Amino acid sequence: MKIIKLFAIFLLLCNIPSYMLAYFGPTLGSITSYLSSLLLIGFYFFVKDKGKPFLPFVYLGLLYYCIASFNYTFVDVNNDFLKELIRFMVVVLCGAEVVRNSSYKELHYILLFGALTIIIHALFFPTAQAGSFQENYGRFSGFYLNPNFAGSICLIGFAISFSMANKKLRILGQLVFTLAGILTLSRTFIVIWVLINFFAILQNKKNLLLPMLGMVVLIMIFTFSDSLTLNAERFSALKSLFGREQVDTRTINEDSRQDTWALYYDKIMNKPILGNGYLKFSTKRYGPPGVHNSFLLVFGEAGIVPFLIMLGIYAFLLIKSFSDFKSRPELFYISLVLFLSLNTGHGYFSNYHTVFLSLFVYAELIKTPKNKIASQTTEYVEG
Repeated sequence: MKIIKLFAIFLLLCNIPSYMLAYFGPTLGSITSYLSSLLLIGFYFFVKDKGKPFLPFVYLGLLYYCIASFNYTFVDVNNDFLKELIRFMVVVLCGAEVVRNSSYKELHYILLFGALTIIIHALFFPTAQAGSFQENYGRFSGFYLNPNFAGSICLIGFAISFSMANKKLRILGQLVFTLAGILTLSRTFIVIWVLINFFAILQNKKNLLLPMLGMVVLIMIFTFSDSLTLNAERFSALKSLFGREQVDTRTINEDSRQDTWALYYDKIMNKPILGNGYLKFSTKRYGPPGVHNSFLLVFGEAGIVPFLIMLGIYAFLLIKSFSDFKSRPELFYISLVLFLSLNTGHGYFSNYHTVFLSLFVYAELIKTPKNKIASQTTEYVEG
């Protein structure tokens, strides 16, 4: 059962189906995608002492897909809509049992492996770029294919590292996640990394050393930059933040998410109740490049009711985790990363890492005091 659980988490959190599809073709992509769902289902049916479904996520999934189907106009010869609905509900229903039986340490190791693929990508395969990225794009993503997606994974791993009782493991994780995250050259990664450090220092003055770790990573990258194929504009903008030259605000502000969101505001307001239909805000086939905001995606495609449910879920995660900030700061950091990442990407219903990690935080937050103590004791002993 443990092997089934860890393999399922590995497939989900390391983005294996999408990676296989991009580099090895649709056959292996489909096999690993179906395998991830089958492993979740298998774990669900064989695990003892099942808990109740996490209803807010169930309601969100059902209402989003059902309402978004009303104005779904794409000719769906492969039944992709139905497949995606089933896969999402499998993650929500069966994944709930997986997260109930998972530990921080297990997630930490799997995400650490994912982060290492970003570093390997930068060092050994710098020209390997999937999809629409050019060969010498100079931003690295490893198994995650998209640098912004990879950056959010590194932030989650960095947040989880605060839960590690073993000091060496915690520092190792923070170092690897910081290095891998900076190699994505994601502006969102840098901003949220700084924000997490700010809250970490407020929570414990011992975390004052964390910014020094970031400086060490930056010095390493600046020192060996000639050996790396880094995106020239992004890297120059990063260096300008720490050098004497004028800060490159043009590159920093380029392709602002607010400008992208603005392309969709009128469409949202035109159909606020039932939305514009499935895929209308997430693919280029309907014109603009995708809304790059999961909250606006839900509002725009399925209307106000699923939007309010989604907003309620992540407001709960933020508020509840902040109330436990002193004792379990990692939950607030993870919730913060999830919420901010949802405001910069629209892959919530296709890249299942976000909903899976949201389920994990939700499960931790609603544990009874007795279960909390048992969970924390287990983490301490394992650490």
